[in-house]
Amino acid sequence: MVLVLAGGAAVFATSRPASHSAAAPEASATAGPDRPVTGDCPSAPPLFEGGNWALPSTAPGDVAPPGAVRAVLCRYNPVPELNTVRPGPPRRLVLTRDVAGLITVLNDLPTSDIDPCFSAGDGGGYLTLEYGDRTRATVELSNGCGFVRRGAVTRYQGGTAVEAFDVRYTAQELAVARPADVPPAGCVQRLTIGPAKARYDPQPVFDVWVGTHGFLPAPPAVVTACRFVRGSDGTWDRIREVTDRAVTGDAAAAVEAASKQALGEVPYLQCSADPKTIDVLLLRDALGETREVRATRDTCPVVTFDFDGAPPSTALDAVLDHLLGRPA
Repeated sequence: MVLVLAGGAAVFATSRPASHSAAAPEASATAGPDRPVTGDCPSAPPLFEGGNWALPSTAPGDVAPPGAVRAVLCRYNPVPELNTVRPGPPRRLVLTRDVAGLITVLNDLPTSDIDPCFSAGDGGGYLTLEYGDRTRATVELSNGCGFVRRGAVTRYQGGTAVEAFDVRYTAQELAVARPADVPPAGCVQRLTIGPAKARYDPQPVFDVWVGTHGFLPAPPAVVTACRFVRGSDGTWDRIREVTDRAVTGDAAAAVEAASKQALGEVPYLQCSADPKTIDVLLLRDALGETREVRATRDTCPVVTFDFDGAPPSTALDAVLDHLLGRPA
């Protein structure tokens, strides 16, 4: 699946304790996920030129000065690989677990890279290291190429550092997670024709801000299933919504298996007629990350993951039928 920022996260920064032109996160934050709050993060990610020439030879020194007690990641567009822009402010992730290990990963990144970079270097985020004396060092991230930079100190293969943050952050949050207290996600009331066949508006929920090699960063805590039926006006209205915590394991296994069969969106854009029934499954994990799967159940059956399509899944249909009943 998808690592947020990890597909070549480029990183630039200010030296400690020099200030950056964009406001750094507040030092008062506690560990854990902070939903977007105005002023917590700069309004936009850093922008950099693309290509290998965009990163000069490194100056001496560490890209991440040792001794930090917290690392605050301002993460922006959660799905850059889909070439979409999700509206709204960035999200702020606060790490207090094994910050020293994260710093080691940053400083061990290579100072040069033989792999050419042809991507634009814009986008990304900010990683601010906070120290006991209240000074900070900010590393700027770009998702175009694997650059890492703090002032004139530069490194390559920054995706490795982003993944190291995500692994530690996930472990930190899972250690204190209470899956039974995670509230379920809710479905929209209506779906309408989207930009292409087998695509419907609003877009599927993709509220995942932590990198993962699976469908979600953590095991699902609760699922929500909804059934939409086409009306005479050509839209699909929600006729049923069910939440459940007992089938999370079966739902996760079915979704993971189906996602591995995804073939992209092109094979599923040509359909002779609109479906009558569209079932939706919203999975929310123990961290509160949420992702949506849609399944058309009659005409041109297909399972859609964000913008990718996969063949119909017997296992996924069984979960949906268990929760919603068989389609009429």
